[in-house]
Amino acid sequence: MITLPIQQWTFGIRSKPTDIPASQQQLQEENSQLRVQLAQMQEVQKDNQALHDQFQTTTPTPQKLLPANVVGTQQNALLIDKGDQDAIHKGDVVVYKNNIVGKVASTTPHISLVTLLTDPSTSFTAETVKTSASGIVKAQDGGSIVLDNVVLTDKLEKNDIVITKGNLDMQGNGFPPELIVGKIISIDKQASSLFQSAKVQSLVSVGQLRMVFVMTGAN
Repeated sequence: MITLPIQQWTFGIRSKPTDIPASQQQLQEENSQLRVQLAQMQEVQKDNQALHDQFQTTTPTPQKLLPANVVGTQQNALLIDKGDQDAIHKGDVVVYKNNIVGKVASTTPHISLVTLLTDPSTSFTAETVKTSASGIVKAQDGGSIVLDNVVLTDKLEKNDIVITKGNLDMQGNGFPPELIVGKIISIDKQASSLFQSAKVQSLVSVGQLRMVFVMTGAN
């Protein structure tokens, strides 16, 4: 009469360790699923924040903007997940907030190639915000951006912001005014030269972009 309960109690103690690994495995699986869900939620929050930030800007106007995800990179270019079927055209300007990312160079039904400001084809008029110095934004070898052809009488200052001056044609091709190109990080001025130039650094880390916005109404 006494032995049986003790045996049952002893068996119960011995059987518990066999249940622990299964319980731990279940907890690990649940934790793994929660981590995946949390990561997915964080990615959605990032995208939502990017949308919110973009549409809080005043330039360009929100109704001209089409969100697009960055799906690939090439030398001096990005691939985005919008194309012909989304009413994107060659020459459309691509921005992040008020910063220029680049221009649509070619399209397929669902993908577009966006050339960055570091592409050799870059050339458009711009000016500085603080001193109103005018010049031409160009790309140089090595992936750098310069504000070139600035007359010596214009004043260039380090950390001054460079913006587009506006060079749209009758068809709407080109850059609208007051988009941010970047900030001046160095100046090349020589008395023997007719012009001076400044090296410009974009305010956007292109390599970290997940989402950009196409100005479909600019063309």
